[in-house]
Amino acid sequence: MNSKTNSFIAYEVKAMITLLLLLEAFALSSCCKVSGANDQDPKQQKLQIQTHPCERECQSGKEPKTCFYKFEVEYSGTLNKACFDCPLNMTDCSRPDCNPADGIERRIITVNRKLPGPAIVVCKGDTIVVEVLNKLPAATTSVHFHGLFMHGEKDASAGNKEKNPRATPWSDGVPGVTQCPILPGQTFKYEFVANPAGTHWWHSHAALQREDGMYGQLIVKEPDDENIHRNLYDEDLAEHVLVIEDWVHKSGEDMFIPHHWDDGSNKATSFLVNGKGRFHNFGVNKYPGLFTPVEEIFVEQGKRYRLRIINAGVSLCPVEMSIDDHNLTVISSDGADIKPIQVNSLVLHNGERYDVIIDTAAKVAKTYLIKFGGLMDCEANKIHGTALLRYNNGKYLVQQHKILKGPTQYSSYINIPGTQLNSINRGQGDLKKVSVADLRSARKEILKKADRTIYMSYVFHDTSNPDFYDDRTYSFADVIGKNNLRTPMMNNISLTFPVSPLLSQIEDVDISLFCNSENLDPEVHCKGGFCSCYHLYQLNYGEEIDMFIIDEGLPWDVSHPFHLHGFHFKVLAMERLGASPGYLFGLNGPGNNITRQMVIDRDLAGDIPRNFDSPPNKDTVAVPDAGYTLIRIRADNPGFWLMHCHMSWHAHIEMGVIFKVGSQKDLPKMPSKFPKCGNFV
Repeated sequence: MNSKTNSFIAYEVKAMITLLLLLEAFALSSCCKVSGANDQDPKQQKLQIQTHPCERECQSGKEPKTCFYKFEVEYSGTLNKACFDCPLNMTDCSRPDCNPADGIERRIITVNRKLPGPAIVVCKGDTIVVEVLNKLPAATTSVHFHGLFMHGEKDASAGNKEKNPRATPWSDGVPGVTQCPILPGQTFKYEFVANPAGTHWWHSHAALQREDGMYGQLIVKEPDDENIHRNLYDEDLAEHVLVIEDWVHKSGEDMFIPHHWDDGSNKATSFLVNGKGRFHNFGVNKYPGLFTPVEEIFVEQGKRYRLRIINAGVSLCPVEMSIDDHNLTVISSDGADIKPIQVNSLVLHNGERYDVIIDTAAKVAKTYLIKFGGLMDCEANKIHGTALLRYNNGKYLVQQHKILKGPTQYSSYINIPGTQLNSINRGQGDLKKVSVADLRSARKEILKKADRTIYMSYVFHDTSNPDFYDDRTYSFADVIGKNNLRTPMMNNISLTFPVSPLLSQIEDVDISLFCNSENLDPEVHCKGGFCSCYHLYQLNYGEEIDMFIIDEGLPWDVSHPFHLHGFHFKVLAMERLGASPGYLFGLNGPGNNITRQMVIDRDLAGDIPRNFDSPPNKDTVAVPDAGYTLIRIRADNPGFWLMHCHMSWHAHIEMGVIFKVGSQKDLPKMPSKFPKCGNFV
């Protein structure tokens, strides 16, 4: 190669670097400009976004509305052709149907081509109608409205057996339990009353679709005179909802299959906040770098704002949330009001929601970081996410790249000093690490003794699940390394779902395949030590049930979040019993495990006190490792209701149980021509 050629190559490289620097400078000059394309204030831009007619001020005595939504479910991609030059031209990141995510291209499943999907914001008592069109070419789908009771307006009370004509349990969205899966090309209509008020969300209840982006917020507001905390804040704005999700750079299927059939990873790669994150640096330099934009919310000095936080996470990744230089006054969880508690940080498990108030009085008018630090499995890759709290006093604000200079530091997003709510693997009584069981409902209520108690334990079994092993050639004991993946079970049973929905086609379901720990038939329900069935418990209509959810501790020291469909339950107690209660993650050490019988014996001996004085209401709660969470269920909502671990993969491999509330005659009458399904043989 001669000197002339070398000079030409050097010139070309120099020209390329110059071009990249110019592109980066151009992108940074337009990065998150609050003046926008027409030099407008961003707050005014947000106000111009068209809102649904049901998103309004809620007033007592006003006629409820019927609120229609059309959901089109289809494949899309992050940073696809709708994004043009995002983030090199930052304004392109806000184009219609552009989902920049964290800067990495991947396949996603969207509703109406949005990530997250469209928001539902209504008033309590409105009727919500959602028509879901499945445009996926070869996959079924469904939608669950997480937190909604589906029992209409009735304020159900134990012992009241008056049927509610507006109850719609068939709109709960669980294939095999309340409906048939929605086939490609089909449309399914969900219709239900918005109840209870609070911060909720909707998401796919088909396997491995939530992690691909099929979720969104569902906010049910109430009139000021019914809002017990209304005097504590000045603003409750639609744009002050933050939906967080742990994110990966492959589809759910491409993560799940290698993990369960080989030694593929199950760890998240980044966080999204309202579908936005910063992972890939498009710039030439590390500092300040060029990233896709993060979410930002705007406030003014001297006001108190209600923020609604939703954890739409999918993996073993609880999230520690905090805001720099701001306290959080927590007023609600899972749509249920609590006595206000001021904390410096709070932990949200998958499916949980918390409403907090921030006070902007005496704060410097600048931009603050809203921090989301990933815990447990997210610690491995130091996963964390950022949003911006921006004080807007009528002046143009500093561009994002001047605030977030280069990569952020994981260490500043976790272990926030001060008081923390919902700390991982903690029992009650710690003033600095406050558990859910330490909270109190904002509405006074004294409970009585339950009618009966159910003890529900789970453990990860070292047995050959026939879905992933074959005892003849590659059993659990035979495979090596990470390939010998354990199976989670509830009371040593793996839940399977019938192909015909229990709610609408009980006559088509083989009753011999129902079982629970009290009537398990090893000859029918078990094979080689692995037991599976339609795992179901009958609850009498109107009875009060105390239920222990028990983590036996083996083999990992983790905390699982459980969600009960169709109900609020009351959290009566929470305790960790392992030998090393301060140990927070990894393989359990010797003695750091328990058994279901240990908890039963402890309870029968009177060593587990129950809080009957205004316990908090929840629909999703975490269970301490090698410990238990005790909940009270009032069986006042007839139907078939699923309770399951809300980690996506655990739900998919049947870590759950079904409760049938009431007898067949207590169930609401099904709509005429309700879709049916079943086997072809």
